[in-house]
Amino acid sequence: MNDQFAPVPSGSHPLPALGHAGMPIAYAAAAMSEADTQESVLRHYWRIFYKRRYAIMAITAACVGLALLMAMLTQREYTATVTIQVDREAPKVINVGGVEAEGSSNSWNNEFYQTQYSLLKSRSLSEAVVRDLRLADNYEFLSGYRPNDVTDLKALSRTRRFQIATGIVNGNTVVSPIRMSSIIDVRFVSPNPSMAAAVTNSIAEKFIEENLNRRFEATAYARQFLQNRLNAVRTKLEDSERKAADYAQAQGLIKIMSSGGSSGGRSDGSIASEDTLASQDLSQLSSQLASARTARVQAQADLGGAAGGQAAQAATMNPALNALSQQHAELTAQLSKLQSDFGPDYPTVIALKAQIGELDRQTSRERGRVTSSVISNISGKYRAAVAAENGLQARVNSLKSAVLDQQQRTIEYNIIQRDVDTNRALYDSLLQRFKEVGVAGGVGTNNVSIVDRALVPGMPSKPNLRLNVMMGLLIGLILGAVAALVLEQLAEAAVLPADFQRKLGVPLLGATPKLEVAEMDRAMVESKSPLSEAYFSILTSIQFSTSHGTPKTILLTSTQPREGKSTTALALGLGLASVGAKVLLIDADMRNPGLHRVLGKPLGGGLSNLLTGDGELDQFVEPSGTANLSFLTAGQVPPNPAELLSSDSVERIIREASEQYDHVLIDGPPILGLADAPLLSRVAEGVVFVVESNRTRATQARHAIERILAVRGHFIGAILTKFDEKNMGYGYGYGYDYNYGK
Repeated sequence: MNDQFAPVPSGSHPLPALGHAGMPIAYAAAAMSEADTQESVLRHYWRIFYKRRYAIMAITAACVGLALLMAMLTQREYTATVTIQVDREAPKVINVGGVEAEGSSNSWNNEFYQTQYSLLKSRSLSEAVVRDLRLADNYEFLSGYRPNDVTDLKALSRTRRFQIATGIVNGNTVVSPIRMSSIIDVRFVSPNPSMAAAVTNSIAEKFIEENLNRRFEATAYARQFLQNRLNAVRTKLEDSERKAADYAQAQGLIKIMSSGGSSGGRSDGSIASEDTLASQDLSQLSSQLASARTARVQAQADLGGAAGGQAAQAATMNPALNALSQQHAELTAQLSKLQSDFGPDYPTVIALKAQIGELDRQTSRERGRVTSSVISNISGKYRAAVAAENGLQARVNSLKSAVLDQQQRTIEYNIIQRDVDTNRALYDSLLQRFKEVGVAGGVGTNNVSIVDRALVPGMPSKPNLRLNVMMGLLIGLILGAVAALVLEQLAEAAVLPADFQRKLGVPLLGATPKLEVAEMDRAMVESKSPLSEAYFSILTSIQFSTSHGTPKTILLTSTQPREGKSTTALALGLGLASVGAKVLLIDADMRNPGLHRVLGKPLGGGLSNLLTGDGELDQFVEPSGTANLSFLTAGQVPPNPAELLSSDSVERIIREASEQYDHVLIDGPPILGLADAPLLSRVAEGVVFVVESNRTRATQARHAIERILAVRGHFIGAILTKFDEKNMGYGYGYGYDYNYGK
């Protein structure tokens, strides 16, 4: 072992940088930065799962076994499926609207189908199926095909059995709509395959039947409602008509239907109106007055400028005048001929002139008679026209007063008549709708049809052994992983090499392997053992912790008892002694001394005696049996060790030991709950913190370190003891393997 560790002369190495409270942050054994040694996330979780692999496997196996057990114990269930089609609108047999709402929007479409799904799961439909199949009296169905429960069911009332059967049907019915279609799969689960098919088909049939019943009931309700409204409106119409007739009779108003106006319409498209008798008389007289006025104007015109023309026309058409004109023309022709032949003095010519003159006189007299007759006739017509016009005008004036009076009295009548017209229009509309609803309700169309009837299933749908095993395996792995993480978090003991610096804030000097108690003694003295190699590696790290090599005085402490602190102190002492250094081991744990047991020596006088001033150092130091290694026991247990350690005697004793020995190793007490270790850290050049792997919690270790730092103790580093790298999930390459070369 001497060739593995040699004393380093003072000043041979530069002083490393110091961190908080003078603690070194760079070491030969921890030269890599924290970022370089930071464990990856995947490896971190892999280490946890590998460490807890037995727990994970146990939980997974338990879950798989439980899944298999449940599959074997679970009752076989069969699922039957019926496929139905639910159209939004029923086929139109007649072009008459029913009472159901119609729509085309997507929201209405979704609402409609959601309603159908709810109806398929309704209690009323389940009750109809129970009545159809008489399931309330089927004790096997009610008991879930468990014979032991049949006896208890027979003691129940039929009403209670009916409720149980309804709940079973409703609870085991599954509605599965096919997306983007009007197809719906309805499933029923039962331990009996025949019953599953029967109930499923009954659900579809009763759904169709209830759908028709709802349509008929809706139509019947609408007809009843319309009938009641018709009766009420008819009564109001009769009352309003009776009121209108009574008022007309009281006021003497006689209404006569006539074309024109705007009161109502006729079948031929003409407009009809109601007028009073006086109004119609006034209208007729007004027409006659207009005709009379026209005749009077025409007669007046004839009497004026047109009289001469009519007289000429009458003369032209007079036979006597025409005969005289013709005779005058003949005599004139003869006169002209004879006069040209015989001259004007010819007797015949003279006679003809006399005849012509007579004819002219007769013609003049006749023309005057005709003109006088025409003028007399026109004057008579004019006077008659004026008389007729005046008579009609007088009658019109008389009727105007009567009509105006009637119009004043007709205002109230028109108000009553409008009420009559409104009631009549409402009555006609309700009557038409009543007829349409009656026709639509009697058609009996349905929008639900069965696409595929349910068949008796040949294979059970539950339990699914493969699915159960897969689910058990998956759940087991998940629960196992969760359990591993929870255990790791709860234990909080994994102060491991990868996260040592991050969790505790002190560098890791090294780790010692976990050995059985029987192997410890042999491993301590065997130079090639993994334990010895580990401690020599730790000594190397300690050597590089200061500028002058290994500190003169080192305090070894831990968070709690039995973390390997005394063993570590002895191993480090043996290592230093093996290279020729003179070493003194001091057992400073005066509450629970243990170093003497490790060395196999009796507990005699020691440190407690020196602190009380009873003797000198040389009187109590004993040889250990190993060259260059001596030890000082704790001595007798004092009543208050902290009081002794707080005195100046501690510093004097440590200084005296440092003068006599190359290195002084102080095996101190645990830190938590005690003031001893912080007091000792003040007189030690460096403090080595011992942490037992998988036992000391990180929070406990941090709290202990903070107590040492609070009194300005100088940490050299920490040692991880009893580290089982394989069971911790590290394996070769991260843990310490000192068997290389053997």
